[in-house]
Amino acid sequence: MLPYLYETHAHTSEVSHCGRMPAAEVVRHYIDAGYNGMIVTDHINYSTFRKLKKADWDEKVTFFMTGYNAAVEAAAALDPDFRVFFGAELRIDSANNDYLLFGVTEAFLRAHPTLMQMEFEEMADCVHEAGILLVQAHPFRMDMTVVDWTLLDGVETENGNPSHNSNNPIADAWAQRHHLLKTAGNDFHGDFGEKKCGIRTAEPLRDIEQLLTLMRAGRYELA
Repeated sequence: MLPYLYETHAHTSEVSHCGRMPAAEVVRHYIDAGYNGMIVTDHINYSTFRKLKKADWDEKVTFFMTGYNAAVEAAAALDPDFRVFFGAELRIDSANNDYLLFGVTEAFLRAHPTLMQMEFEEMADCVHEAGILLVQAHPFRMDMTVVDWTLLDGVETENGNPSHNSNNPIADAWAQRHHLLKTAGNDFHGDFGEKKCGIRTAEPLRDIEQLLTLMRAGRYELA
């Protein structure tokens, strides 16, 4: 078993409507659970911005950054070795599917105010042009739909959220069949529940670029 453990799918109550724990408590929770870091993947969807209908896109992005920024600040105070990385869970308007964006940046979001309005194919091209890894989260929940696998980099094959049946074995078989990257995460909203998921690496991660390199090379394990 590789020694370093990272969460790939976690939400904060500052941003995600469904989140039940503020970022500082989320960070403390993961430090106490023995993780070495986490990717904050708050929701980019209608619910996130429903109270900001009159705000422009830049204001919405500024709001979206609050959960991540609070997590970074908390980690610096609680454990400087605990790494917090920036990510997102995107839902475009045309379907209920959710996509984890690994390697997304604040600058990318500010430059793409129509991201949620894009069709899947356009969105996939857009994020890939920016070097972002596109992973479909929990693709076999009952309200999800299967998309063109050739436009994905990976599939979340182990989703630990106890509130949903993510049909993880089906997702794993799908990723195996199409040679897609596999990811694992708790889909954390406020409690680990029955599972404790993530990815393990042989070396500590300094930044998201290092993580993307390891993932593309397959140099990680699922936890």
